[in-house]
Amino acid sequence: MANRRFYRLRLFFEGLLIGIFTGVIVTALRILLDAADILRPLWFHNLSAEKIFLTLITLIFVAIFLAHAIAFDKQVAGSGIPQIKGMLQGAATMYKPLRLIFIKFATVILGIGAGLSLGRAGIAVQFGACVGNFFSKKSHIEGDILLTAGAGAGLAAVFNAPLAGVIFCIEELHKKFSPEILVATLTASITASAVTELIFGVRPIFETITAQPLTVPEILKVPTLGIFAEMSAAPLKIFFYFVLLGIFLGILGAMFTRTMLISLDVYDKLKIFGVKRFLLPLLLILPLGVMLPQILGCGNVLVDDLLNAQFNSSMTIILFLGKWLFTLICFGTGAAGGVFLPLLTVGALGGKIFADIGASLGFFSAEWTTLLIVFGMAAFFAAVVKAPVTGCLLIMETTGQFSYLLTLTIVSGAAFMAADICGGKPIFSALLNRK
Repeated sequence: MANRRFYRLRLFFEGLLIGIFTGVIVTALRILLDAADILRPLWFHNLSAEKIFLTLITLIFVAIFLAHAIAFDKQVAGSGIPQIKGMLQGAATMYKPLRLIFIKFATVILGIGAGLSLGRAGIAVQFGACVGNFFSKKSHIEGDILLTAGAGAGLAAVFNAPLAGVIFCIEELHKKFSPEILVATLTASITASAVTELIFGVRPIFETITAQPLTVPEILKVPTLGIFAEMSAAPLKIFFYFVLLGIFLGILGAMFTRTMLISLDVYDKLKIFGVKRFLLPLLLILPLGVMLPQILGCGNVLVDDLLNAQFNSSMTIILFLGKWLFTLICFGTGAAGGVFLPLLTVGALGGKIFADIGASLGFFSAEWTTLLIVFGMAAFFAAVVKAPVTGCLLIMETTGQFSYLLTLTIVSGAAFMAADICGGKPIFSALLNRK
C-alpha cells in the first residue's frame, strides 16, 4: 500500500512536469497560429502583382518543406491522435519524440499558418504525448500512463479545457480507467491549462460566446433546471427541435467521416506523392484567400465571425460547403494537422443552417441562432469522433457556458445515435485501422 501511494505521488509530480512543458509548447503553437490568422487576411487584402508572385513562391516552398519533412519522419503526417491510439493498443511505437516535436511544430506553423484547413488540437495532443513519452523513458514509469497524461495536457492547453482533456483520454484514447491514469492525467491537464491561462488569461478559444453570453429564448431562461423546468411550456416541441438538430448533424457527421476517408483514398489511387500531393491545397489558398478567406486556417476565427457577422443563409451554405470541401482536400494529403477545429467549425455552420431553416419555417425565432450554433458544434463532434461526453464538456469549457449540460447531452446523444445508424465510424479509430 505504501509503495502504491509513493507511486501515485511520483505520478503527480511527473504530471506537473508534463503539464508545464506541454503548456509551454502548445502556448507557442497558439501564439504563432493566432498571429497567422491576423496577418493572413491583411496579406490577401488588395493583392498586387508582386504580392501574387511572392505568394505563389512561398506556397511552393511550403509544399516542398511539407513533403521533405514527412519523407524524413513519417510520424509528422496527420493529426497524431491515431498514432497515439495505436501506441496505447501496442500497434505502434514512438521514436525520437523530441525530434518529432521540433519538425512537426515547424511543419504545422508553415502549413496551417499558410491557410491549410486543418486543426491544431490533434497536434497539441500528439505534442503532449511526446512529452509524456520522453518523461516515461527518463523516469521508468509505465509509459502508457504518462503518454495518456501528456495527451490530455495537450488537449487541455489548446482549448483551455482541462476536464475535456481528462475525459477525452478516458473515453477515446485509453478507454479504461484507473486511479493512476486519473492522477497523472488530471494533474497534467490542469497544469497545462494553467500555463496557457498565464499567457492568454482565462479565455476560452471561442471568444465571442464568452464575451457576449448566449442569446437564449425566453422559454429557456429558467434558473437551475434548464429547459425542462417549465414542463407546461411546450416541452415536447423544444425536445423535438433539439433531437432534430442532433439527427441532422449526426447524418452530416457520418457523411463527413466517410468523405474524409475517401479523400485519403483518392490521393493514393491517383498516385499523387511528394511535393505534388501538397501543391493542390496550397495553391488553392491564393484564390480562396481573395474570394473566401473565412475558410482558411483552423476555423475558430470563422466561428467567432459566424456569431458576430450574422451571415445570411446563402453565405452560410457557401461557407459550409467551402469549409467541408477544402478540409477534405487538405486532410487527404496527409499534411500535419488535425480535424478537431475544422469539424467544430463545420458543426457550427451546420447549426446555423438548421437555425435558418427553422426560422424561415416559423418553428422558432432568430434568437435561437447562437444557441443552435453552439449545440451544433457538440452534436457534430459527437457524430464524428464518437465521444459525446468529451464533446459536451469541450463545448461547455470552450464557450464558458455551463448551464446547458442537459440540453447538450440530448443533442449529442441524438447525433451519436443518428451517425451510428448511418454507419458512421469513430474518425480516429477509422484512421488507425486504415493505417
